Amino acid sequence: MLRASMLPLLENLTSAQLDRVGQYPDGARFTFKELLEYRVQHVRDHLAQIARVKQAFREDKV
Repeated sequence: MLRASMLPLLENLTSAQLDRVGQYPDGARFTFKELLEYRVQHVRDHLAQIARVKQAFREDKV
């Protein structure tokens, strides 16, 4: 669920880079890996939502 252009970059990250921690203004702290996993899941959730809406639309049209 990522852009294909990002794959070479992500495949070459070291463990140390994946474990780097960033902090949001609200104080929440995430490793790069955690943030990446969260964003991928977020996109998957949207895709599932789109599929549900499309299915509901099809069922209404029949």
